[in-house]
Amino acid sequence: MSDTTSPSQAVPSQRDACPDVASTADASALRAALAECQREQEELRRHATRDVLTGLPNRVLFLDRLAHAVERARRHKDFRFAVLSLDLDRFKAVNDSLGMRVGDELLVTNARRLEHCVRTEDTVARLSGDEYAILLESLADDADAGRVAERMLRSLGEPVPTREGEVFTGASIGIVLSSSGLEAGEDANVRLLQQASVAMSRAKAAGRGRYEMFDRAMQARAVARLRMKTDLRVALERGEFELYYQPLVALNSGRVTELEALLRWNHPTRGVVAPLDFIPLAEETGLIIPIGSWVLAEAGRQVREWQRRHPREEPLTLSVNLSVKQFAQADFVAHMAAIVRQSGLDPRCLKLEITESIAIDDPERTRGMLDELRLLGVRMYLDDFGTGYSSLGQLHRLSLDAIKIDRSFVMRMSEGPMHWQLVRTVRDLARNIGVNVIAEGVETTEQLEELRLLGCESAQGYLFSRPVPAGEMERLLAKNPQW
Repeated sequence: MSDTTSPSQAVPSQRDACPDVASTADASALRAALAECQREQEELRRHATRDVLTGLPNRVLFLDRLAHAVERARRHKDFRFAVLSLDLDRFKAVNDSLGMRVGDELLVTNARRLEHCVRTEDTVARLSGDEYAILLESLADDADAGRVAERMLRSLGEPVPTREGEVFTGASIGIVLSSSGLEAGEDANVRLLQQASVAMSRAKAAGRGRYEMFDRAMQARAVARLRMKTDLRVALERGEFELYYQPLVALNSGRVTELEALLRWNHPTRGVVAPLDFIPLAEETGLIIPIGSWVLAEAGRQVREWQRRHPREEPLTLSVNLSVKQFAQADFVAHMAAIVRQSGLDPRCLKLEITESIAIDDPERTRGMLDELRLLGVRMYLDDFGTGYSSLGQLHRLSLDAIKIDRSFVMRMSEGPMHWQLVRTVRDLARNIGVNVIAEGVETTEQLEELRLLGCESAQGYLFSRPVPAGEMERLLAKNPQW
């Protein structure tokens, strides 16, 4: 017999000799691939439902859990829950001044602090930016939500250590309770979160660092506010704004030397809307910029017309209030110069009034802009002095022409020597830094005489005239009264 083996009788390979081993290897590889696929899917699900920075549930997951709580409350009348909307106070200032990395540290630290304020069955979520939402489930009573909110306010009020040092912030919280009534429909969870946000906005408006409970009246006010915002957007093009004027009187002569232009809104259904009701909305929406431009152009045109009709040795001048957003425009000075030229008013006859917050928020920029305005001939007033946060050390470095003492100081002068002394102190301060003093809110002849004795240069108030429309101011200027 031959020792040679035929091909069909060749010795099998290791793979062919051990089919069970090969199958085991293939199965292990398949299981590993499936496990990796599951991990990837789990990671995708996590990214879809979790905030990347803090690891907290995001809006999608929060609304899903809130929807389950709504359904449970509908099935079981004794199940109570609360939704909290929380917004950090002054977070934008931290981001702008210290950078986003420090802002991120603050967000993460506060996320952990919020988690420590609740139980494991509750949910803390980050919705966007510095906005968080909290779902408190199985409450024993409605007061529990307020107690948790107070605990959160205390915790977030503590300093946060960062790479740039300790950072202080706080929070405003809005709360809506399930016991206040669940609305019908599939979107009850969305509406609850909106209602909590409405209450949070109310807490911010009331002074920050506090919480507010949602109620139906609050919702009605929020709806009215939204409608007013919508109406405000078309008020300018529809010609619904009107300027009123209030005179400033020189105390040495008793004559009107200046007019302050004040904005009024003649709403087609609401009637005359008070400035305090719509100016903050105009600031919030940015509409104050085009509205402010219109005020300056129209008031400049009107005062220029009065200068022609009522000529005098010293021409009548105009003062106009500036908003923070107007002053923050990059091209503000050039824009202002163009409007004044268009109105025909001599820039030397224009006084712009800025608030104390403008004066101190960015003092270097403010000084530069005031210097540029003075080169145009425009003069500057610091309005409502004494009600804000002016740094006395900064005042002498600003190119100011006058300080306007707030009416609250003037009206209390007769209440005692302390209030009188406060006005005198402001007058002495102004004299030391070389600016004039204008007293606001003068209503009595006694106040007028006291201000004259103190050496104030000018005054305005109801004693002379309330703010009046252009037609009434025309008649007053024609009479040229003397006080």
